[in-house]
Amino acid sequence: MVLERELMLLMDQSEKRLFKRLEVGLEVELVVDGSPVKATTANISCGGLFLMLDPQKVQGTEDLSLVIHLPNRQKPVEVVAEVLRRESSDRQGVACKFQGLYNDNILAIEQFIKSNLH
Repeated sequence: MVLERELMLLMDQSEKRLFKRLEVGLEVELVVDGSPVKATTANISCGGLFLMLDPQKVQGTEDLSLVIHLPNRQKPVEVVAEVLRRESSDRQGVACKFQGLYNDNILAIEQFIKSNLH
């Protein structure tokens, strides 16, 4: 119940998005076809993120295991995300939606976003 209230506070009425986005470049690690890949976020929310990387690197991959390094935590956050779309035009990358929204890792992302919104 408390978590649901917290998530509702993140909703932005002026935006159609459920969660507020924070424009920030965070280091992210993922493994694609057994090979480690490093990427950077363009933005992140409690619902997902946009990864700046060549979309061809994740071609044919629907779910990604991500390790996100938040500056306010020693231990990285580990999440699974679904690839929603790949962009090759203006900004290259992939938009991802987090799976399992009600876990401790998403709460860590929420705390990071709240501490950086002004």
